[in-house]
Amino acid sequence: MATWTNGKTETSAAKANYCDERIDLLADYYGALIDSGKIRAAGFLLGRNGKVFANRAAGKHEYTDDSGPAKPDAIKRMASITKVFTATAAMKLVEDGKLWLEQPVKSIIKEFDTPMHGEINLQHLLTHTSGLPADGGYFCEPYPIDWFDHINKKDWIKRLLSGPLQAKPGSQWNYSTLGFAVVGELITRASGMPMEDYIEQNIFKPLGMTRSFFNPPEALIPEVTTTEKWEADDLSGNGRKRSYSLGGFGAFASLPDLFRFAQCYLNGGTLDGVRILGRKTVEAMTRNQLDGVPSFHWSKNCINYRQGLGWGFFCDGPTVSPECYNHEGWGWCSLFIDPKESFVFASYMNTHEEWDPDVMVKPRTIAFSGIN
Repeated sequence: MATWTNGKTETSAAKANYCDERIDLLADYYGALIDSGKIRAAGFLLGRNGKVFANRAAGKHEYTDDSGPAKPDAIKRMASITKVFTATAAMKLVEDGKLWLEQPVKSIIKEFDTPMHGEINLQHLLTHTSGLPADGGYFCEPYPIDWFDHINKKDWIKRLLSGPLQAKPGSQWNYSTLGFAVVGELITRASGMPMEDYIEQNIFKPLGMTRSFFNPPEALIPEVTTTEKWEADDLSGNGRKRSYSLGGFGAFASLPDLFRFAQCYLNGGTLDGVRILGRKTVEAMTRNQLDGVPSFHWSKNCINYRQGLGWGFFCDGPTVSPECYNHEGWGWCSLFIDPKESFVFASYMNTHEEWDPDVMVKPRTIAFSGIN
């Protein structure tokens, strides 16, 4: 039987107007996944009205059988949740007048100055409508290209732009982590510092996200929960030195840190008196930016897809408010922010399995069902 460790909370479920029994049901559900071997570990955090009322973890901290227990404040590879950090950084630079949403990428990155790529702008990248290559497997192709290995060279931008676009810019939603690598490169060039440093100095540190990094310091590497051996190897030596930008998947964070980031958005861009973004910028990022744009979405064809600036709305089923925005990450982790209910659900799991509704959809449904 999975054994749960409780992390720091700030209020009770009752004071948060949340059904306490649903917390235990959520723990039991994750526990059954752990006991069955489907996942090695799980952690979840629930917060409402600015306060955490549930914070638990169970299972193994690392991929090995002799690992110690999972920790509620473990540092986890955020994978694609990185994209909302990157989008936040890009929009800070928009606010500062160093970028603008409709700015052609070619005005900063000369390789985009071609008849094929010249129309691609920052907004296309932030909404996955640039036409650049979608992630391998997005189209359910049986033999996907490993784009990340393909472009791990100094000339990664030219390699990324090789071949035709997958769609005319602005015409179709195709999930592109590589597009966010380009956003990261724009941040580096517009800010004058590496994207990773810009995000750590202008987002993580001001928000008190003390367990969030792109390169976890040596002393905290034992605090990083791992899913597979390659993740542990990646944390040592030169494993994290890559030629291309990490804007699409490279950050690490803890669930309490994700809550602070989420609460900043719920507060309209501020937290504990620190302003990260203006309220109007937050409103723009967290509302739909597309009109009549179709999406294949891993075989789930959508006629009119919804997408914010970095943030997504791809929720299955009517279990969250229409205003709820979110992002997920491989391995797996998720962050859901419901402004109507002032509610945050953050979770992580340790598994190398492909996306699975048992792991990613059903727990969210349980979590939201407790809102009174």
